Amino acid sequence: MKESVPMIIKTTVLASTVALVGLFVGCQTYEQKAAEEKPHVLKVERMAVVGFRALPYYAQESEPVRSPLTGSVFLGGLVPEGIHRELTDRLHERLEEYAVELVPPEDSRKALWARGGDRYESDERDLLRKAGETLACDAVLAGHVYRWQERVGTDYAVSRPASVAFELALVRVADGSIIWKSRYDKTQASLSENILDFGTFLKGKGRWMTVDELAAVGISELMDGFPLEKRGTSP
Repeated sequence: MKESVPMIIKTTVLASTVALVGLFVGCQTYEQKAAEEKPHVLKVERMAVVGFRALPYYAQESEPVRSPLTGSVFLGGLVPEGIHRELTDRLHERLEEYAVELVPPEDSRKALWARGGDRYESDERDLLRKAGETLACDAVLAGHVYRWQERVGTDYAVSRPASVAFELALVRVADGSIIWKSRYDKTQASLSENILDFGTFLKGKGRWMTVDELAAVGISELMDGFPLEKRGTSP
C-alpha cells in the first residue's frame, strides 16, 4: 500500500492542475472584436521552395548560433542527416494549399547551388534572390534547422524531452528583403513546469512527444501564419 501513495499524489496533482487551468480559462472575459473584412495577404504569383537547409557540422554545437538568413539567435544542436529534407517535404505538401505557382525544392536547390548556395555564408539572402531571378520567381521560401533532439524515455516518463528549433523566411526577389519570417523553438515541458504552454500539452494528448511529433506541431504553427492566399478563398 505504501508504494501506491506517490502515484496517487502524482495523479491528484495532475488532475488539480488541469482543473485549475480549466477554471482560469473559464473565468476570463473576452472583448468581442469585429471580424476583418479580409485578412492581409501578400501577393506572390510564383515562389521557389528551397525549404529547410542543413547547417555545417561546426555550427551544430550546443551553443547559441546566429541565423545566416534572418540574424535570429537559436540554441544549436546536432541535426541528423536528412532531417532538413523530411521537413521540407512536409512543408511543400502544406504549400499545395496556397494559390501560388510553386517551383519544387529539387529545382529550387539546383538554382541555389548554381549560385554558390552550398556554402554557409552571411550573404544568403542575396544568393536566394539571385536563385529566384534565375527561376523567374517573385519570392523564395527558405530556412534552416538548428536543433533536433530526440526524447529519452517513453510517452509518459522521460529523462530528456524532445527539442527542436527551425525557422522560415520569405525573400522578395525584387530587392532581397525578407517580407515574412517565422520561427519554432520548443523544448517540451510538463504541464506543471509550464502551465502557460497548455496548447502543446493538448496537442501532445498529455504525452511526451517524440521529436518528429513536436516538429509536426511546429510546421503546422508556422503555416497557420503563412501570409499567402489559400486556394478557393478568392471571392
